[in-house]
Amino acid sequence: ALLAGPGTLDRIAEGFAAVVDAKSPYTATHSARVTDIAVGIARELGLPEPELDELRRAGLLHDLGKLSIPNSILDKPGALTAEEWELVRLHPFFTQCVLERIRGFGALAVVAASHHERLDGRGYHRQLRGEQIPRGGRVLAVADMFEALTADRPYRPAMAVETALRILENERGVGLDPECLDGLIGSLARGTPRDADSRAA
Repeated sequence: ALLAGPGTLDRIAEGFAAVVDAKSPYTATHSARVTDIAVGIARELGLPEPELDELRRAGLLHDLGKLSIPNSILDKPGALTAEEWELVRLHPFFTQCVLERIRGFGALAVVAASHHERLDGRGYHRQLRGEQIPRGGRVLAVADMFEALTADRPYRPAMAVETALRILENERGVGLDPECLDGLIGSLARGTPRDADSRAA
């Protein structure tokens, strides 16, 4: 059980994010970058400050479930086996299970665990569809995918921003929320999130 004010919750979220990101050299700044990107999108959408605060914590904590996945899978340079992929697909479920048990984080557990859901219902771990996905989860889905594409991974180098945006555009209205995608484009045009254009080269 945790009884804490907003400042303490923020520090706890940042601490958890640092532990998660330190698990692999390929995700050293992932949670922080996803959070920056998500907040940039949310500001473009005009989300109120309390919702921004919750989204910021959800962004920092969205990959908490990856602590349960071996590095031999996370850092694997080749294709995953069916069993390995199934374990990876469970990490949002593990994120939700952990957060629901921490007083103060229960409200954002579903949002944090929705970052791999898709509008067409083919996401994971709950196969939510359309408006069933909380707005914060739809924002995180765009932010997480963009960050992953523009960062180095064991199986490929980082993509240029323009290349990543073309891939995201193919998912407009199918897997990704169009408004959230527009929010990303608007945020990038304004020069936020920070460091986004550093991957363009």
